[in-house]
Amino acid sequence: MARGTARRGPIARLLRSPEALRGAVVLIAGTVVALIWANLPGDGYESVWHLPLGLDLAGSRFELDLRHWVNDAVMAVFFAHVTLEVRRELELGELRDWRRASVPVIAAVAGLVVPALIYVRATWGTDAVGGWGIVVSTDTAFVLGMLALIGRGMPAQLRIFLVTLAVADDVGALGVIAFAYTDRFSPLPLLIAVGGLAVIAVMRFLGVWRGALYLLPSIVVWAGFFLSGVHATLAGVAIAVLLPIFPTRFDALRRAQDHVRAFQMSPTAGYARTAGDSLARAVSINERAHRALAPYITWLVLPIFALANAGVTVTRESLADAFTSRLTWGIIAGLVVGKIVAISVSTWIVTRVRPGALGPAVRMSHVVGVSMLAGMGFTISLFVTDLAFDDAVDVSRGQIGVIAATVLAAALGAVAFAVMSARERRRSPHRDRLVRTLDPSRDPVLGDPASAAVTVVEYGNYATPYSPAAGEMRREMEGRFGGEVVYTFRHLPLDQPLGRSAAIANEAAALQGRFWEMRDELIREAPIEDERQIRRAAAGAGLNLRRFERDWSDATGVQRVDEDLADAEAMHLHRAPTYFIDNVRYDGSIDADSVNTAVAAAFLSRALPSPRPAS
Repeated sequence: MARGTARRGPIARLLRSPEALRGAVVLIAGTVVALIWANLPGDGYESVWHLPLGLDLAGSRFELDLRHWVNDAVMAVFFAHVTLEVRRELELGELRDWRRASVPVIAAVAGLVVPALIYVRATWGTDAVGGWGIVVSTDTAFVLGMLALIGRGMPAQLRIFLVTLAVADDVGALGVIAFAYTDRFSPLPLLIAVGGLAVIAVMRFLGVWRGALYLLPSIVVWAGFFLSGVHATLAGVAIAVLLPIFPTRFDALRRAQDHVRAFQMSPTAGYARTAGDSLARAVSINERAHRALAPYITWLVLPIFALANAGVTVTRESLADAFTSRLTWGIIAGLVVGKIVAISVSTWIVTRVRPGALGPAVRMSHVVGVSMLAGMGFTISLFVTDLAFDDAVDVSRGQIGVIAATVLAAALGAVAFAVMSARERRRSPHRDRLVRTLDPSRDPVLGDPASAAVTVVEYGNYATPYSPAAGEMRREMEGRFGGEVVYTFRHLPLDQPLGRSAAIANEAAALQGRFWEMRDELIREAPIEDERQIRRAAAGAGLNLRRFERDWSDATGVQRVDEDLADAEAMHLHRAPTYFIDNVRYDGSIDADSVNTAVAAAFLSRALPSPRPAS
């Protein structure tokens, strides 16, 4: 078999799969191993996880069994990692607009309350009623993995909605653990933890950029939370919220490039360290920490957690007992029915009050599918089961209920997304369709959407040599078709930093009402190879330069750029410019005459007379 056509084995395919999918597969593998291990003869499973492990510090012994090290320490890293992503989206990305961020947060709150009420109703009058905290959580890793597996072709913004929903849900669940399942509380250690958080805040204020320096106060924060009785994984959330985050600093990136060139000219240890430090300064600790932790979360944290917590002893008798128990059915109803009702209904209400709050391309059918997946409680649900019950029989019933609910929720979600995908394929037999149609309230437009017969959407950037051709195409289109065509531009910066910087600059100009003037100037400067070209374009567009520099530096328009890029990724766009004519991708030559001939053909396909040239 030729090298280029060699088939990849399952391990190679797993290694090349999306991070979330890898995480889910490894988590499932850990769960299966735990179930098999726990049902082997003997007590090997429990004896391993109750193995004590401790530290001797200054004559004091700090000791936990292996399972508690996993649940209290290792999982704090997991929640820190997820919180870093949400923090970045809130600060720089899709959720920077609180109108949009509020939707998954409100859905998460409803997803905490409604399942708990259903569980309480199902178990009212029994000793199991105190286990209501089992049904409030959504397993972030499982849900994101399932979405990566079954949600291909869905809008990229749906993942952001789900991440925010899951993390807000988990933070709420951890709060429930802290206040409802804490047997002891010591204020002094918590004050020490607050002091550690204050140190991190001061370091951030002072601009400390070396990530390693944040490690010691982070350990103090974790220890303070643990010793106070508040669940220690909340420390990971608190620390991640405070770590520095900012857009990539292009002035710092320029300095880093100078240092890298110096190292290339003289490859010494000193230049190497200076180049590395200057590159690190250009990227926030949030971004660096998130990327550094990702492989450890996937290959270490998640499977170890599953091994430690999913080992349920399953026999015919235990299954029969569980499925005749109000406790087990309360968990299944709370997680599956409660999450679907709470998330779907609350989101529907919010979108009725604030149309467009869901964001581009996300529909209520997507939210219903996500609400089904949200019933996969697994991680924290298993953890709370162990906290809520002292009786081994109740613990077993709870564990079986959690696993059953997770399987049922995954199956319902898979069916829902399969139906949505089939519907999309029937609606658009090929994937060369525009995933988000023209939205005059969001997109910059030339022409009147109400009266124009044909729409043209361009995905392009300013760092390629083809940008001038796009400008020529647009001018010729206006002259040939006049107001009969409505045209909009969306950003596709690909992997070009200066292309992205120019796109953000274009959005900064839009804040001054001069999007198209700035676009014309950027096209004249294209291909953009230096930030000085962007500044010349801003001056040529007649912008208030002081305001422009502020908005550009703050990356005020990054949300719109990222939305456009997410759409482009969903449609597998790899060429800029790419045109969509009446929502169908145009794959011909990108010279002005060819594109405008295709526009004229769109008039013919609508049985419309080709418009006369504009006077």
